[in-house]
Order: sequence, then C-alpha cells, then structure tokens
Amino acid sequence: MKNRFFPLFVNLIGKEALVIGAGKIAIRKVESLLRYGAKITVVTREIKEEKFLNLKNIDIKIGEFNETLLENKFIVVAATDNPEFNRYIYKLCNSKNILVNNITSKEDMNCRFASILETKDYQIGISAKGNPSKSKALKNKLKNMLKTDLE
Repeated sequence: MKNRFFPLFVNLIGKEALVIGAGKIAIRKVESLLRYGAKITVVTREIKEEKFLNLKNIDIKIGEFNETLLENKFIVVAATDNPEFNRYIYKLCNSKNILVNNITSKEDMNCRFASILETKDYQIGISAKGNPSKSKALKNKLKNMLKTDLE
C-alpha cells in the first residue's frame, strides 16, 4: 500500500533527533529541526557540508551508524547518498515506531518535512507529496498572497 501521510504539527522542543549523513540536504534538515528545538545528534563518516562546523547545540559523531544510536530517538533522518542504506534505516526505525524521513525515497519513510510558511497569525505546512520544488513554489505564492492581504 502506498503511504498516506496525515498532516500533523508536533512540538519538537527537547525531543531527540538523529540525522545520518552530513551533506547539503542533511544540513537543511538539521537547520529545520534546530529551529523547532530538537536535540540533535548527527552521525556521519565525513562532513561534506562545511556549515555543520559552525552549528552549535548539535552533537556530531564521526563514524559508522550503529543501531544503539536509535535509543530514545523521536525522529531520524536518513540523509546519506546511499538509497539502500537509507531504506535499511527506514525499515529499522519503522519497526521500532520511530519517525523516519528518508531523503532518497518518497515511499520508504513514515514522515515528511513540510515546507513551512510562518507569519504573525499563521503557520502553514505545505507538502507536494514528496516534491520539494512544488512545495517551495506554493509557499512563495502563499507568502505573496498573505503579504497582499496584510497591507
């Protein structure tokens, strides 16, 4: 059965998050999680995105993933460039009822990150069913529409 995602807003303050990988997409996921107060651990063989070195309030572990890193995790992001490994992470997390986002698949995940638009009065999460460029385009249209309504 194809995944059906239920839109949900959740409080991440103090929740344990694990990001596996340290590339361009991983940094965006980490920045989003940080913005909402998650307590983040990153595990990676190598840091591919220099921005990781400037981030505070994250724990970076250089080395291999092992299953013990999943203990007490609320959400995991499989952000490597290896689709088979990310699928393995998905299956492992899903079997343990851990929320998991897989950057290399639209199906092998149980949660998605939304494109978020926040104003003084609204918080809008946008999903184009796994197509980030469509989500971003709609976000920009909504941003312009709300700006017009507020003037």
